[in-house]
Amino acid sequence: MSFKFTMEPRVSFLSALLKDIYEGALQIPRFQRSLVWKRQQQRELLCSIFEGLPIGALLVWNTRLSNINTYDHIGPFLVEQTQPFPSNVYLMDGLQRLSTLYCMLLHPTEKISQKYTAESNPSDFLIYCDLSAENVENMFFFKDELDANELVRKNYMYLPLDLVYKSKELLRFQRLIPSHMEFLLDKCDAIVSAFKDYKIPVIPLESDDQTLVTKSFERINSRGTVMSEAHMLNALSYTEKFDLLTSLDKYSEKYLDSTSKWKDIDTEFILMLLKLKLGYEIYSKDTDKLAKSINNDTIADIFISIDKLAEFSANYLNIESPAAFPYRLQMLGIAQSFLNDPHSDPEKLSNWFYISAYTNSFGTTARNSQRALTDLQSYLSCGTLPWSLNQAPALLPLDGIQMNLGAARVKTLALAMAKKLNQAKLSITKNKDRRTIPVRPRVFQQAERRPGFYFLVGSSLIKNFDLTNMSQVEEQAHFITPELIAMYKAGDLNKFAKTREDLIFKWEQKNIITPAINSANFVIESLPHFD
Repeated sequence: MSFKFTMEPRVSFLSALLKDIYEGALQIPRFQRSLVWKRQQQRELLCSIFEGLPIGALLVWNTRLSNINTYDHIGPFLVEQTQPFPSNVYLMDGLQRLSTLYCMLLHPTEKISQKYTAESNPSDFLIYCDLSAENVENMFFFKDELDANELVRKNYMYLPLDLVYKSKELLRFQRLIPSHMEFLLDKCDAIVSAFKDYKIPVIPLESDDQTLVTKSFERINSRGTVMSEAHMLNALSYTEKFDLLTSLDKYSEKYLDSTSKWKDIDTEFILMLLKLKLGYEIYSKDTDKLAKSINNDTIADIFISIDKLAEFSANYLNIESPAAFPYRLQMLGIAQSFLNDPHSDPEKLSNWFYISAYTNSFGTTARNSQRALTDLQSYLSCGTLPWSLNQAPALLPLDGIQMNLGAARVKTLALAMAKKLNQAKLSITKNKDRRTIPVRPRVFQQAERRPGFYFLVGSSLIKNFDLTNMSQVEEQAHFITPELIAMYKAGDLNKFAKTREDLIFKWEQKNIITPAINSANFVIESLPHFD
């Protein structure tokens, strides 16, 4: 079966799609998340359907594969296959929309799952339509938003939305409407027709190629919710004893300090580390093979290594947050080292960190990134750092770069300046996230955005930052010389910046780069040697 994005979309009645879910013809794979929409989002969906507005196409995956684990419930309601079907059809995009409508319109109380009533009560999905509402925004109400006495006293005014597809119950409700209030009956008919006649475009995706489907799934955006490889992996690896997403939460809680920024490390990083542990390349999409090898012990090992990464970063690199790393793949390499050997040499890890940061090891291709990670493991084994990347290492000076605080070279600058301040025993400004931040003095606000105008301001200078009123220790810590002060007073700011950038870069070479190169026995002819 070929992989087709260009198949002709079909148009289905909403009622038919809900019936497919009810009978198990349309299944909800475990790479989808459960109901996460808030009430206002659900209400807006109902308003759109009543007004006949489009709510977006659905994407379904039609395949002969049967290794995809699916949910046996939507909210509090069971969903199960009532008969065999020739192929499996999975909902790829549209879960929040269809699950909202399934629970509110079908509301199949004969299929209540006792297992899930504690976390999702059927009554949470009881919706009433105020037939007297003057506009659609005030038409739909959850049961607990209405006065119970009002519901009993004026029951003819509030149409339960789950009667739309129940002809007999709907007829009984309509008979409650007083004969002199025909306008309520008209409104009732309009609501029922809107939902019964509503059509949704459905785009079918046919493929038995698990890898291609995983790639496509990662690129799907559904109402701002980005789907991920983790959800696909969860569907493929799920058993009664192992749920990947639950396991991630469990071991994050156990091993990562809840007060640190490492607690929020993203799932994509964890999966890349998982792939390295199991012998796959970091950008591999062999999700079905990966799923066969993961379990709770594997996930626990991953989080133990991240915990060691956090401890090492704070103690040896002065890094307290993943965001401070110049390259995220540097975190990956260090964490992999602790996976392979919990007692990895911190000096070697530090050398590799600085060399890879300053030589642009991760700034080119995915293949080079993988090679840089392999080089680290070779270095830890043999004591000499190789260079297997397909371009020569090159150091990027400060002169000419723009001050983008998220750029790798700017992060290495911030770390270098922090190291200099630490040597001078001056404290460093932290923002609310405890990240070291470059501070630009007011006098340079109108100047060109370049490194020479940036400072990491020690606590004694926070309130009154004045280049002409620094102590000798503060001047040395901030790379300020008498010549620079003279340039500043003369208003020659660009020369000031260029001169200071040269001073900082020379200090980086002497105190960070060269010691790391020498210690790692990193010898490449094209790499400059520094005095």
